[in-house]
Amino acid sequence: MVSLTEINLSKAAKFHPKFEKILDSHFEGLLRNEQLSVPGLVVLARRGQSRYHKAFGVSDLKSGDKMKTDAMFRMFSMTKVLTSFVALRLYEEGLFDLEDRVSKYIPSFDRPWDIVRDSENGSESINYKSFLTGQTLNLNFHREKSAQPMLIKHLMSESSGIEYELFSEYDSFLGGGICNRNAGLVANAIRQQLHPEVYRSTCIVGANLTLEQFVDTIGRAGVLTCEPGEFSYGHGATVLGRVIEILYEQSRGTSKKFSEIMSELLFYPLGMDEAAFFLADDDPRVSRIPTLYGAVLEENGTTSRVEEEQECYPEGVEYRTNQTAHYSGPRSYESGDTGSIMTASDYSKFYDMLLDGGVSNNGERLLSPQGIQILCKGRFKDLRLNTPLAKAFGVAGEYSPFPKSFNFGWATSHGDDCALRGYTTSDHADMSNWGGYALTQGFFYPSEDSYMLVCPQLMLTTPGAFAFGQALIRDTSMSAFHSVWS
Repeated sequence: MVSLTEINLSKAAKFHPKFEKILDSHFEGLLRNEQLSVPGLVVLARRGQSRYHKAFGVSDLKSGDKMKTDAMFRMFSMTKVLTSFVALRLYEEGLFDLEDRVSKYIPSFDRPWDIVRDSENGSESINYKSFLTGQTLNLNFHREKSAQPMLIKHLMSESSGIEYELFSEYDSFLGGGICNRNAGLVANAIRQQLHPEVYRSTCIVGANLTLEQFVDTIGRAGVLTCEPGEFSYGHGATVLGRVIEILYEQSRGTSKKFSEIMSELLFYPLGMDEAAFFLADDDPRVSRIPTLYGAVLEENGTTSRVEEEQECYPEGVEYRTNQTAHYSGPRSYESGDTGSIMTASDYSKFYDMLLDGGVSNNGERLLSPQGIQILCKGRFKDLRLNTPLAKAFGVAGEYSPFPKSFNFGWATSHGDDCALRGYTTSDHADMSNWGGYALTQGFFYPSEDSYMLVCPQLMLTTPGAFAFGQALIRDTSMSAFHSVWS
């Protein structure tokens, strides 16, 4: 099933005496960076018994309102590991096996699947409107029958074949080398023929669909970008959220929405009191949501200009709901991939519980010690990681310069296998980490009794943020954090 590494917490972990000054300087520098200036962010870090929790910059450039530590952040893909955690709670009840077929729980997935292949001479074609260029593309493709079943472990490891269209967009935009060019566009266009609301990068959680309807649309379309088992980052955790709804109803005899199950099994026990998926019109937390920004890539290709996200797309692109989806509109699609919104302080309670071996502050055990090891260090077998997309994400296992792979909703370093091989990197041999669309970042170090959350709101879907954001925010912040360890 998985390979486990024992977690040995170091309670003697400390910060360097000058850690506050060093971290302040680094994060203030992100606000003034020439390539990509971050409007504002909140940082929360822990090492041993010491904490660092500060806000930098502004929450809105027009008003000049200062960023505050209680800001509500769109966590987007940092939701994935939370979904895997909830699934593992049900797994420990014996409700499913990680090798189970997804079709065992979702009837619409009990079907043969087609893998779509980009092909100039393909027997089929479909129109797709690019959110990067505003152009309508006529894409030729052909289909191949999938030979592999989709398993629960594929949902947790984002290797289900249900890929976001974003990577195909940038594969074409940047000249190739990221993924199976156009396959994600074709698959998404086929799903949108069944329901135009189903998904797009300018409408990540704003679809006027329930989770059940969203997942069944994927099943009815019946198309994948690759065989299950190959890293194909996308809607795996969304489908996992629907599996969780079904398992909950089967075991409890009552149905609940995914957000309600997440609240019952994670948010409430940990006192994550402000964590949510959607907020009502009159919810006071709405006023604490920062403006969502993006970045336009300048013609020189080496700098970018920060604008509100909706201003970063070309004329003719129908901007949808990323800015407002959590607090207006239908508020129906509860995505286990991208749906949560909360303060950095609330998210840190999840990391605190992991460091405490699965026990909440009030002494309630949420997950067994072995379950915590699985979440933090477990690695699935029989995944195909030697692919361009896995390499682009740095999760190609032994095929990455620093061996990591994506398991249980986040990337996990491969422990003793993490020889650097002469490659300069800020990665750590005992780290789990992942980020979100808005360049939020979470770094978790079980054996170091340490973690750090870095929370801007700068959309990776926009060209300037895609070009510079990860290296600027993730990589340099990771290095700065490691530099203050004593």
